Amino acid sequence: MEHIPSVRRRSSLFSMNRASDSGSTSNEIIRYEKQLRLEIKQWTSLLRVKSQKLQQLRASSCKIDQSILTDEQRKYLADSPTVDDFIAETEAFDKAIAQYVEQKTFLLERNSHIVETAKMLVELDIKDKITNKLSESIVP
Repeated sequence: MEHIPSVRRRSSLFSMNRASDSGSTSNEIIRYEKQLRLEIKQWTSLLRVKSQKLQQLRASSCKIDQSILTDEQRKYLADSPTVDDFIAETEAFDKAIAQYVEQKTFLLERNSHIVETAKMLVELDIKDKITNKLSESIVP
């Protein structure tokens, strides 16, 4: 059976130290955006792979010859979830991933707008300071 890589339940992005929002540098924001994009890409890739596997499972019909199974194996097989239950669980998981990716994409866009706004405010502040210095030097 194929090993499924572990997936973090919570994003490490939200555990970053946010003690001083006003002191955050552009490097932190850039790192945050890169990490967020990477995580969205990983989730999207996982979603795509699992969707393809789900389509393959739906396309193939697997019949098990139970005559070669022991009584213990038959009982185990009888108690296991059905293929329909497995597919329903997988679809629920896929839906949850899609919602997660959508939320991360929204946060990335939101943070991008915040960064642009902060850049404009800093630029305006610098221009105001330059204007004030120039006006002070011109007045006799």
